[in-house]
Amino acid sequence: MTTPIRLARRQLATLMMVALVTYLGSGFACSSSDVSKVKKKVADAAAILNTAAKSNRSLYQSGVYGVVGSPEAISKRQKVATVIHQANEYLSLAVERAANLQASDLEVGKSDIVKLLQQATGVLNSLNIDNENIRLVLQSEVTAINAAVTLTLAIKGA
Repeated sequence: MTTPIRLARRQLATLMMVALVTYLGSGFACSSSDVSKVKKKVADAAAILNTAAKSNRSLYQSGVYGVVGSPEAISKRQKVATVIHQANEYLSLAVERAANLQASDLEVGKSDIVKLLQQATGVLNSLNIDNENIRLVLQSEVTAINAAVTLTLAIKGA
């Protein structure tokens, strides 16, 4: 029988693996086709953030934040949800900017994307919560976003 905490840990392990594969998956090349790699890396980071939102719900429902329905558990879930939502706003803008990235505006586009990604990581890093599980979830997201920043900065114009 799978307990709620085991389920939450399994989901956390899955999230960590997705983040690791995303982080390691695309390398750092500098060809003209890298624009599409930036688009994919930014989209991957957004997808991982969506998984973090689902993990937040699962952690709450499994009682990791405290007794389900208690003010403490609700407060923790809401804090995490707020941070995830704020980071998602920046990631959405970065995804949109990356989708419109062209070789002709590469330098300005890179700067815009990096700034948005850094704002997302700043929001995620701002949360101070006493739960190791959610800290790991959010750190996985920061790692994925930083991979997108690194790849974006590595691209040179053709």
